[in-house]
Amino acid sequence: MNNFGHVIKLERIRKNMKQIVLAQGICTPSYLSKIENNSIVPSQEVIDLLLNRLELTITNNKNLDDESYLKHIREIYFNAVMNKDRELAARQLKEINAERYLFSDATNYYTYQLMVLRLTLIVQDIQNDTSELIMALSELSSNFNDYQMFLFNSCVGSYYSFMLDYTSTLQSYEKAIIYYKRINIEKWEEADFHYLLGHCYLTQQRWVICIDYIQKSLEFFKSGFYNSRVVECYLILAIVQDETYQYEQAHQNLLLAQKITLQLNLKEHIPIITQNLGTTASIRGQSEEAIEYFLESLSYREDYDEKLFTIHSLVKEYSKLKNSKEVIKWAEFGLSLINDNHNPVHHQTFEHHLNVYLARETNPILFEKVTIDAYNFFKETKNYRLAEKYSLLLGNFYQENNKYKNAAKYFSYSNENMFKKHKISHWEDL
Repeated sequence: MNNFGHVIKLERIRKNMKQIVLAQGICTPSYLSKIENNSIVPSQEVIDLLLNRLELTITNNKNLDDESYLKHIREIYFNAVMNKDRELAARQLKEINAERYLFSDATNYYTYQLMVLRLTLIVQDIQNDTSELIMALSELSSNFNDYQMFLFNSCVGSYYSFMLDYTSTLQSYEKAIIYYKRINIEKWEEADFHYLLGHCYLTQQRWVICIDYIQKSLEFFKSGFYNSRVVECYLILAIVQDETYQYEQAHQNLLLAQKITLQLNLKEHIPIITQNLGTTASIRGQSEEAIEYFLESLSYREDYDEKLFTIHSLVKEYSKLKNSKEVIKWAEFGLSLINDNHNPVHHQTFEHHLNVYLARETNPILFEKVTIDAYNFFKETKNYRLAEKYSLLLGNFYQENNKYKNAAKYFSYSNENMFKKHKISHWEDL
């Protein structure tokens, strides 16, 4: 059957190609529109010409029907989501993309593409392809059913989370909640969605609702022995407990996560657990112990973004100890990693942090500029917690240097960002 206009339409949109461009020399734009809407079956010659222009190859259905192949993809999707094996997911995603299975049914095709999108987000190394697929699917979303809208908004939320845009993450997940309430999904998919929501509300510092969702996920993950996901839940619970002054409970949850990790050799969790043990020690004022944990975490880190996260923690801890030599050493090391492996999305945040700490120790004149740059960056990206941090730092700097007008301005900015961080509109609500 030559009924796959939906495939041509998605690939055309994905390549940001107008109908008139794709149709030129092959057929009329109106004829192409009929092909894309599956209202006409074109000749094989026209199909071949369109696919060639799109640089797209299609695999024949062979002995599989749509439902059987979609079931196969869903099994891969399930294993990738529940077991978080990124290497396996990457291999399977590569095979899926190479197969280019031809779906004759548009609904099945859209579900397939949404699962491929989530797999791509799990792999997290094809950023441009991900954004292109999201934009293409967004344009076609008027054709989606409620389950597909749930999947789509969940994936968009995960994409924004990967991009560190937590405000947009929350907006997308809350759209997904609307469709989630209309459908019945499997328990594992529900538990995964609850985890995504818990993680999102963690970034918004909404502790109660975060714990509620994570506890629901944890209960299911434990019952199914999804140990990697159990560890993730313990880590989030520990972070919330740290933030709400429940230090002993946080420490116990981290030890539980560490025990599971060591027993089952879940090596990928070791740097995260030791990082959080360091954070817990830091909050308790045990800086030397925190530094030991951070150094252990760094020894396991392979990803540059993750290394920068731990390096930033080391810089902060040494700054608390007023150890200027180590602050300079680690800040310079972090900045050298950024220069060698520049990722504008993730590295800008750490670049601002490290520049501030380095200038604070080495160059008071430059310190003013880089701190203002940091403040403006976090204000523009609506990271109100860090905007508050750097406006407060600038206020103190100007006050120490008898620049009281500037000090008053940045202390005022600090209060403004504190209000925004806590979503408070009136002083009476404090």
